[in-house]
Formats: sequence, C-alpha cells, structure tokens
Amino acid sequence: MVTALAVVALTVGACGSDSPVSIVATSAAVGPTLATEVAAAPADIVGTALTAGVFTDLAGGVVSAGLVDTLRGAGPFTVFAPTDAAFGKLPPAVLKAVQNDPAMLKTVLTYHVVPGLLMAATLKPGKLTSVAGAELTVTKDGDTTYINGSPIAKADVLASNGVIHVMGDVLVPPLGDVVKVATTLPGFATLAKLLTDADLVKTLQGAGPFTVFAPTDDAFARVPSATLTAVGADPKLLAKVLTYHVVAGKLSTSDLKPGKLTTVAGVDLTVTRTDGVVSIDGHPIAVGNVQATNGVIHVMGDVLLPS
Repeated sequence: MVTALAVVALTVGACGSDSPVSIVATSAAVGPTLATEVAAAPADIVGTALTAGVFTDLAGGVVSAGLVDTLRGAGPFTVFAPTDAAFGKLPPAVLKAVQNDPAMLKTVLTYHVVPGLLMAATLKPGKLTSVAGAELTVTKDGDTTYINGSPIAKADVLASNGVIHVMGDVLVPPLGDVVKVATTLPGFATLAKLLTDADLVKTLQGAGPFTVFAPTDDAFARVPSATLTAVGADPKLLAKVLTYHVVAGKLSTSDLKPGKLTTVAGVDLTVTRTDGVVSIDGHPIAVGNVQATNGVIHVMGDVLLPS
C-alpha cells in the first residue's frame, strides 16, 4: 500500500520531457544490470528516483517519513540512493522495525542525504555530515568510491535539485554502541543474551573501536542444540566463541582484504573476497557496515566457530 501511495504521490514530479537517456548500473552489488529510461531534462530528486524504477522501497519510505516536500525543495542535495535489491539484503525483521518506527525511518533515510551538489569527482576521502546529523565516511580505491565501505554502483545521476549516487547497500546510521545496536535492532536476541551470560557487555560498550561479525537469531538456530548448550554451559568457552566474532579496530567491508584477521579471542579468521562478496571463514557477510558509535557491525547468517 505504501508503494502504491508512493507511485501516486510522486509520479507528478517524474514527468515532463520527451528526450530519454539511459541510466545503467552494472555493479554486482545491485544485482542484474539496471537499464531505465529517464527524462533528459532531469526531474527533481524524488521524480528522478521514481522514474528510474529501481527505488520503490526508497520512494515508499520517503512518503512514509514525510520527506517528499523536503527532497523536492531547492536543495541542492546529494543522495546516496539504495536500490530495492539493497533493501532486500536487510533481515526482514530489521526492515519491518525501521518501517514501523517513523523517527527511526526518518533518521535512516536522511542519513543517505548530504546538503550540496557533490559529484563523484568531488567526493574526497574523509567525512561528510548527513542531514541526519551523523557522519558518513568516504574512501576511494582506484576509480571506485565507497560510502561507509559500500561502493557507489552508479555515480552522478543528475536531478534538477541535486545528484543521486546509486548504492547497492542501505547505509545504517549509528544507533548507539555495538551492544545497543544489537539490542535495538530485532533479530539479535540470542547474541545479546549470550553477551550478557559471558559478561562481555561492558567490554563491548567501551571506547573500542570494534569490528563485530554478528550472527542473527536464525544463525544461532542452525547450530546443533547440543553444541549451543555445551558452549553456553562453559563460561570460558562461551567467551572464546563470542570474542572470536570481534576484531580490534573499525574495519568496513572495503577494508577487509583477503588474508587473516586476529580476533580478540586470539584466534585468526580468514577473509576471502569473490565477485565483490566478502566472506569470513567461508561464510558471506549478509549485511555489511552497520555503523555504531564505537565501531562497526557486519551481520552474519552463520555463527563462526573456532576449532
């Protein structure tokens, strides 16, 4: 219903030109090649995003958060726009929680918006302050520009009041320290309980920074019950398993190069990269670069178990 509302509410701004040009994004991060006809004389950011046909979830969120008029203003704005495929990477419970919380939804969406017209060539390594008030981190590797470690899939899509950079990932703003993020977002109840059982909460609320490979509840559910029970009954073993998911320092997915990482448990993890997908001990990162005030979380679909 939100999607239908978005189409009705935004179509007016998407019309008004007879000369189409093609926008193509070919990054593996956004799925299949996107080829969409849009107006040569650009509409505003909202109309341009809707016309592209791959930002349905984003458009629906903009309507729900009451941001349509803002993003149709004079601007200019720079928008790092996640595609529908990017929203599809989020665990359903997390996406639903954000959509059902107007304040959180507005914070998440405005975290993707920066005041001013910033073309890809002017995006220099460093910090950007989003409209949400939280910072974004820009890095570069060759010709690829990364925002919070996630690559821009298609840059410099011009609109009448700014520019859109197409993203293959949703940028999640820092909602607190790594423990608060894990306890605020749904889907990490088991991890939160085990951190409490292992007396690691205060440690992970420290200054850090930390990189946490955080298994979801579904990931823990796939561990044989006998194994989970045995680990839970041994505090030292539980602490070792949990700290095996933690690395000192803040490492975005763009920083995770193939090789070894030494965990807080003192045991190495193995990082591999295939077609842009980063895996830890052979398990792909499901959602990368979830920001925290004292580090970063990478959501894992599997529990990492040291030998």
